Amino acid sequence: MLALTAEAFLWFATNAKGLPLSYTFQLLPSLYRFLRPRVFKTQRELVGSSDESDNASSSLLSFTYAVPKLFQYHTTKSRATLADIDINLHKSNSTFFTDADISRATLLSTLLGNAMADVGPATPILASVQSKFRREIRPYQAYWVCSRILTWDDKSLYTVTYFLRADMAQLPVEVDVLGGGPTAVLQHDKLKNGVLAVLVTKYVLKAGRKTVPPQKVLLRAGLLVRDDSNNNDHAEKDLRAGEREVWNADNINVAIGHGLQYIRESML
Repeated sequence: MLALTAEAFLWFATNAKGLPLSYTFQLLPSLYRFLRPRVFKTQRELVGSSDESDNASSSLLSFTYAVPKLFQYHTTKSRATLADIDINLHKSNSTFFTDADISRATLLSTLLGNAMADVGPATPILASVQSKFRREIRPYQAYWVCSRILTWDDKSLYTVTYFLRADMAQLPVEVDVLGGGPTAVLQHDKLKNGVLAVLVTKYVLKAGRKTVPPQKVLLRAGLLVRDDSNNNDHAEKDLRAGEREVWNADNINVAIGHGLQYIRESML
């Protein structure tokens, strides 16, 4: 009896991802971060004006700076359990989307949850996903899931999710963000062999039937600071608060441009 109990415990412990409602429970923290500021009207100091003009939404405007969190990765470690394995005895392609969904939800709810509640309120609507499966993931093989904001235009926000080998937990910013985005990563001599899959996701931020420009939300979240005299005090306050390393306007526009180029080549 004890042996059966131990075996059952071991099975559940190593296959928890595949248990009923596991996906739902993993999304609950992100759902809470989205709903809390809407239900309880939680307020925090946000950089940017709540009456930002919708017309001022071009993605290549001039900025004073962006805080490092703008392109920061949300990274989690996972493992291919029995529920993930298909008839070919490797992680099923469909299960990549579940892992990416949880990762993206955490990323967006953490960075933009308060701002989207304040602007609209807006809700991120998934519009499309482009995927590249590069290497198989074997049963119980460990891997990293890393998501970040890739780029945006006047109407859509794009995220990128990398599935990385267990010995490669993070991608160098100088290659991924500044060096060419996913294109540079997949062509890099050392990094490309550690990339198991890449998923790029397009979101549209909706407030009812109205589309909210992503840049408006990013400004409201304090991830971007516009280059005008009204925001100088906010910029100084943010720097004093600990954002010592910031992205200048040139770096921001380079990162946006690389992301949009990848979108044009892979999604359009």
